[in-house]
Amino acid sequence: MTDLHIIASCTDRKNLPVPDSLRLRNANAADIAQRARAWWRQLETSTSETRTADALYAGEHWSVVLSLSEVAKANGFTPNLWVVSAGYGLIPGSAMIRPYSATFSRGHVDSVVHDAARRDTAAQLKVWWRTLATYSGPSRSSARSISQLATEQPQSNVLIVASPLYVAAVEDDLAQAASRLQYPERLVIVSSLAPLASGGLARHWIPSSAQHQSRLGGSRLSLHARVAREILQSSRTPFLNARTLQAKYERLIEQSAPLRQYTRKPLTDAEVRIFIRKALLQGASSWSASLRMLRAQQLACEQSRFKSLFFQVQGGS
Repeated sequence: MTDLHIIASCTDRKNLPVPDSLRLRNANAADIAQRARAWWRQLETSTSETRTADALYAGEHWSVVLSLSEVAKANGFTPNLWVVSAGYGLIPGSAMIRPYSATFSRGHVDSVVHDAARRDTAAQLKVWWRTLATYSGPSRSSARSISQLATEQPQSNVLIVASPLYVAAVEDDLAQAASRLQYPERLVIVSSLAPLASGGLARHWIPSSAQHQSRLGGSRLSLHARVAREILQSSRTPFLNARTLQAKYERLIEQSAPLRQYTRKPLTDAEVRIFIRKALLQGASSWSASLRMLRAQQLACEQSRFKSLFFQVQGGS
């Protein structure tokens, strides 16, 4: 059996309430590195309840992520679950962490990204990731970077399951990891197609597109994790091969039926904010639940835009 590092992005949803002190909006500093250090001090001084990372995160994406290890074992891998956490950096699933609110996504009130209109988003994310990696982390003996995992286990497989913005945060780390693996093709990135997919990580990128949804089920929130699960389920050997997988999933997209087109009424930002306020008053517990309510009324708003507006309203802005 060969080692497989399953490295998945964290989730907004947590199984414990998040204290105000561990909301990134409350960590202020002049630049991104200073803000990361201020944030880490807040994590270290917090006395809020802890839980293992694999038990703290919640939601559809995370539910599928938790199934990956068993699937991997059944197909000859020795799996290790890791999290790309905007709050903690790279952590193992067994790490004891506190509930927090921090994200690499733009537009969120607790986003790492500041002033996206004038500052390069990817550059901010990379500085944040590098800064968090300088701390020992909640699991003291564990690797703090993906490249460290590759250095320690150069024959291992590395499976990344994340959105393009999360991949952007760890781009340099992934490039170093690929150079340290004995078999670089064993680094596989499952994510949506984005400009980054044609850059230095292009040969590792497996396109996770909406065309796969009719085959795999679930919502788009868990699509990357479902593609990753299918990859592991269909593996005939305990070795990943990015080139083979990339060709397979590009072919599946080409062979798929055209995506269903909806004729929903588009809304302005002001109209979406009004809808969100009403949804919250009606007990909507998350942005995804609110978006489902909106679409059920044949109204339209692109997912990332809706999510950004939801957190603006929720944060009182």
